[in-house]
Parts: sequence; structure tokens; C-alpha cells
Amino acid sequence: LFLYCYTAAISAHMLVSVVLLLLASATAISAHIQKHSAPISDVYPQGLMNNGEYSDEFSDYENAVELRVLIYPYIPDLKNDGLKSLRKYIKKEFEAGHPDITLHVDGDPSVHDPYSTDNLKTYLGTNGYDVVEVDTILLGEMVKLNLVEPHPHPGIPLDDSSFLRFAVDAVRYKGHVYGIPTLVCANFLAAMTSENGKDDAVNLIGSFRGSWTLPGHYLNAYINKYGASSMDDGVLSNPPEHSDVLNSIRQFSDTCVRKDGSNPCTDKTYKDNTSAQINDVIKSKSSHFLAYAEVIGQALFTDPSLKVTSVKVPPFGGAGYLQMYTDALVANRNTYKATCWWQTGTRTKAKKNAIQKFMAFYTSGDFRYKYAFCGDMDFKCIRYVLPACSAFYKNTLVHWNSFYTQLYDVMMTSGTAGPNHEIYYKKDCLDGSISTQLKYPPL
Repeated sequence: LFLYCYTAAISAHMLVSVVLLLLASATAISAHIQKHSAPISDVYPQGLMNNGEYSDEFSDYENAVELRVLIYPYIPDLKNDGLKSLRKYIKKEFEAGHPDITLHVDGDPSVHDPYSTDNLKTYLGTNGYDVVEVDTILLGEMVKLNLVEPHPHPGIPLDDSSFLRFAVDAVRYKGHVYGIPTLVCANFLAAMTSENGKDDAVNLIGSFRGSWTLPGHYLNAYINKYGASSMDDGVLSNPPEHSDVLNSIRQFSDTCVRKDGSNPCTDKTYKDNTSAQINDVIKSKSSHFLAYAEVIGQALFTDPSLKVTSVKVPPFGGAGYLQMYTDALVANRNTYKATCWWQTGTRTKAKKNAIQKFMAFYTSGDFRYKYAFCGDMDFKCIRYVLPACSAFYKNTLVHWNSFYTQLYDVMMTSGTAGPNHEIYYKKDCLDGSISTQLKYPPL
């Protein structure tokens, strides 16, 4: 009996020793991993960190929270540097107020494409970004793929006093909020005059072709015929069943016909070619330009002699609705999960706090003003993007800008939220069906 008890005691002592040894080893491994982890550009997929542009020499690496952000890349690149100056400016402005967070910002229009669900799976995957600025036209698809976190920042009030009402509608899907609005956009009809124009006046300049463009015009025409509240998934049926909606598109696009019988709005001349559209606006003594506000702004930047005399809703029907699209910040759902045993609750909480601090900074009226009025540039310019936050339009310099004032009035009078699901999978078929029924020339 004595021998049995002695043997058991020795075994118990050895077991405790082994457990303590394993715990010590685990702690050492955890510290080693956190201190000597590979640079972020080595552990994230090619293209995510913009080919290693940002330095891996982080301040106080063990304590600073690393935050990886992908901004929406398709905004005016007035410096032609792939938005490099803007990304550096965002990093500098944010870190100045949040020294405990190391921010990495990506978003190059030649590298990143947020209109592909495969890309979004990467950007919002396990080894992706913590925050991504997306077009909410794909929000439903991202939710179904379980990529984004619901209610990412409960502290930001999503109401009409803080954000444009249709932007708030755009970030809601099946009763939940999945993003914080940043920008809105729509096709406006701007009457333009040019002091340098030598060609005769033209009725219309703009595109009616493209898998996103033509379905967008169809939906805009539909709500003008049947009301914004009538929008549902059945509207996206293929082929389109509403001949009166198609006729309103045809009548409008026919105003683009030139004297020689050609129609650059419906052939391939203007398709995905804003440069050609802007050049024709500049060459014409007067014109009506159908384009996003930021594209009209690019024309104003290219030729300062251009003037916008009026901004209206495109004449797709008598109701006067304007379908607005919204970009928003979404949080990577994987960031909210502790996927490794050495990631503590404190570490995960710090990352969530960093995400919310960035969302509050990036969507604030103060930063939206700097973003729109080219705070990142070494020359004066205005991007003429349309921030989603209401505070931006109360800024004195914005209020006294004639173009911004007209855009705001049209949005407040006519703006309504565009779809935030389904159209992604149907746009190509819709584009083909609509262009065939309208008898547009093949591309």
C-alpha cells in the first residue's frame, strides 16, 4: 500500500510539472509570435497592402493596435497617383488623433475592385481588411456570405439629422444596420456652358451603355413611373416587362442624336469613357451633361471656364424621383472573432474600439469637408463627391458653393435609396435585354 501511494504521489507531481512546463512554453510562444510576427505585407494576400507601400516599422508594436482599411477606390484621382496622396493623408490625420492605433490604408483603382464578390470574400476574409468602404448595392450579397458585422458602431446615430435619409435606408438590410454611410452618388442632369467651347450646343452628353449603367437608368425610370415605394425584386425580372419604362428611356436617349444621325450616348463612344464625355462638354458652347456629380466636377477641374447653370433630375418620367446609391464602411466579421488561442478578449476588444474610432473619424463632417475639398493636395481643388453626413452641407464654404447647393437641393427634394441586393446577379442579363428591346447598336 505504501509503495502504491508513493508511486501515485510521484506521478501526480510529474503531471503538475508537465502542465506548468506547457503553460510556460505557451506563454513564451505567444510572446514570441506577437513580437516577431512576419510583416503584414507577408501574411496578407497579394494586392491587399498595395504591394508593400506602407512601412512595417510600427511605433510601439507590442501595444499599438493595427488597423487595416480599404477605402472606396473609384473617386476622382485629380493627382493621377492612384489616390496615394489621399491614403497618406487619411493615415496622417487619423493617427494624429489616435496615436495608439497604427493605420494602414489601401485603395488603388488600378489594383482594387470592390464590385466582385470574389474580391469581397478576400477583402473581408480571415486575412483581409478590418474595415472596407463598399458600394451598398452589394450589401445583401455580403450579408448572405456572412462577411460583415451587423451594427458595427451603435454609438453613431443613424437618423435624418446625422445622415441623408436615403443613405440611412441603404445600410439597412432585413431589419439590421450593416454599415456607416460615407458617400452618395447619382446621375444628375447638369446644364453646362463653356467660354472656350467652339462647337454648337448639344442636347445631351452621357452614357446609356454598360452592365451597371443601363439597368440603373431602367430602375430610375421605373420609380418615376410607379413610385419609389413600388420597388421590389420583381422589378428586376428578365426580360423587363414594363414597355412604358423602356419608352421613357428611349425618348430621353434619343435627344443625344447628332446631326449626322449618330448617337454617342447609345453606341460605344461614351461607354466607360468619362474622358470622352468631358472633352465633348468642354468643346460645346452649351450642353446637358448626364453624369455623377464627381464626374461633372472633373469637367470643372479640367476647364475652369465651365459653368453649371442648373442641376435637375434626369427626365425619366413625371414623378421627379432620383435614385441614389450609397457607399459605406463595413466591418469585417472575422475581426470580431478570436480565431487563435493566444488572442485574448482584451485584444479583440481593442480592435473593435479601433474600428469604431476610425468609423467615427472617417464619416465626420470635419473630415468629409477635408476629403471633398482636397485637404490632401498641394493645390486648390474640389472633388465634388457627395458626403452622406448632413453636417457637411452646413459648412459655410459648402453652403456658398453654387454647384453643391444645387446638388443638395435636388437630393433633398428627389432622392430615394437605390437597391442594396439582387441587382449584382441580374445586371448583365438586364443590360442585354434592355439594350436589345431599345434596339441599341451592338458593342
